[in-house]
Amino acid sequence: MNFEEKTAKKNYIYKGKILSLRKDDVTLYDGRSAVREIIEHNGGSAILCVKEGKVLLIRQFRYAYHKTVVEIPAGKLNAGEAPDIAAIRELEEEGGIKAERVKKLFEIYPSPGYTEEIVYIFLAEGLTDTATHFDDDEFITPEWKDKEEVKKMIESGEICDAKSLVALLWWINN
Repeated sequence: MNFEEKTAKKNYIYKGKILSLRKDDVTLYDGRSAVREIIEHNGGSAILCVKEGKVLLIRQFRYAYHKTVVEIPAGKLNAGEAPDIAAIRELEEEGGIKAERVKKLFEIYPSPGYTEEIVYIFLAEGLTDTATHFDDDEFITPEWKDKEEVKKMIESGEICDAKSLVALLWWINN
């Protein structure tokens, strides 16, 4: 059965640099009307980087959660930027590693109930050490962990970022 909803009208409440908020009028599959609150976001890319049996993780304070979060390197897509290019850029900026190429692993929908954001997850290949290039407002600590350390970090709840969990659980099981 097709339960597709049709947009009757997009109503923008806020338009910002990294996201916009809409309160859309929609028509349900049965003809009734409803409202959907949607966050527009360009999406992001994340990259799993494994070298000598260890994975690159970063620690970064995330204001929304008011705590330091452990993640794989990642960042938002710039307007018109290809997800693979963004992944390569973020790996070098945050981890000081240049990937010659990447392999797409997943596209994930972080929260399909209220955002159209897609996060693309890649595996880095053909690695060369370079230097980090953090954004002016980023304070990041890169670190390398083996599978056993990562398993313990996941089990203890130290790693709770969704995109990182998807990538790391794939790595552990492959």
